[in-house]
Amino acid sequence: MKKFLSIFLILLMVISLSACASTQNEKPGESDTPPVDDSNKDNDDADIEDDKDKEDEEEAKKEKEVDLYFANQKYVETGDESLEKLKSEKRTVNYEDTTLEEAVVREVLKGPEDKENLTSPIPDNINLLEVKVMDDTAYVDFSSENLTGGSMQESFTINQIVESLLGLDTVKKVQFLVDGKEADSLMGHVSIDKPFTFSE
Repeated sequence: MKKFLSIFLILLMVISLSACASTQNEKPGESDTPPVDDSNKDNDDADIEDDKDKEDEEEAKKEKEVDLYFANQKYVETGDESLEKLKSEKRTVNYEDTTLEEAVVREVLKGPEDKENLTSPIPDNINLLEVKVMDDTAYVDFSSENLTGGSMQESFTINQIVESLLGLDTVKKVQFLVDGKEADSLMGHVSIDKPFTFSE
């Protein structure tokens, strides 16, 4: 009986020691699931934040670099049909107080900054009422007051505005209005009863 009891106690000790050894070999916090690498997630979150910051910055500034079109000075001087009638001029447009489309038209009416190579036959005293965009069409509304000029002035008024607006992603067509209504022409020479999809 004592012999049996001794053997039982020895077996019990061996089992206990084995259990302790396996527990000590396992490090704290160790598990079968590999650790998740969050470094890429952190980078993606940072990129999203940067993009949002840039968008917020652009929205706050309300500025955009655009191509404005003006008459080629050499063409106006010579009438040489082999020359380009219009040339572009890059300009940063501020549109905090209006739409980008209206700001573009108002910048065109101011005339070019490069006076040596560009000019604008658009009459100085014409009055732009507003520019609205609906369904990809920009509606450019002029007051009938002082809306007079020769055929060249009318052609360049239309062409400079059309080319400048069609350079924007939001505009596919340009419709001219007079006093908020459709009209036959601006100054009596060029038909404006349909929207323009390109300059003449």
